[in-house]
Amino acid sequence: ERFVIAAGPLLREVGMMLGVELPVFTELHGKIALRDERRIVPREAPLLIWDDPLHLPWTDAERRELAARPETRWLLDSFPAGVHVRPREEGGASRPWIIWTYDIHPQEAVWPPAFDPFYPEVLVRGLSRMIPGISAYFDQGSRAFVDGGYYCKTRENRPLIGPLPVEGTYVIGALSGYGVMASQAAGELLAAHLTGASLPDYTPSFLLARYDDPMYRQLLAKLDATAGQL
Repeated sequence: ERFVIAAGPLLREVGMMLGVELPVFTELHGKIALRDERRIVPREAPLLIWDDPLHLPWTDAERRELAARPETRWLLDSFPAGVHVRPREEGGASRPWIIWTYDIHPQEAVWPPAFDPFYPEVLVRGLSRMIPGISAYFDQGSRAFVDGGYYCKTRENRPLIGPLPVEGTYVIGALSGYGVMASQAAGELLAAHLTGASLPDYTPSFLLARYDDPMYRQLLAKLDATAGQL
């Protein structure tokens, strides 16, 4: 018999049930579906990504109001790069996805995920730096549909695939934000472990046992969990 942990954002919790500590954490990642009634985002546009930090556009009056309240002052801070948009049609209407993970602090996975009430408005205003016409939707963020979930990650943003210390148990997870892209190869590698097939040279890079290597632990201090991630 074999037992495979493939619990997504609950990877660490399931590992603890077996007495195995998995070095993973979760980040909340979301997106909004904007009701683009003016079709400001062209249907034929590619995936568009803004790769510079930015400040959200506010009027002078809005800035004074936001600055006056401790709970909203953060909206005047510089925001990281990465706001992006993908055109999307739904029922003949333009409903582009806007995605931007500006807060990557680790947090516990809960269901349903709870997003900051300012999240839709922040995304709309951030995207307006790249597509100025989006400013037509300022103060309408509450009309957007908010969706999202959690990235499960290791510190070095590399997945866990392979056997665990408990006999007969395996893990496949911590696929971060590239799960769709890496799932085929990750599944193939796990299947090779399960069936005793020949393993590729890169297999050790994804084993839990890699953390037993002192040299690898030193390398962790130089790695960034956000590298290559949107």
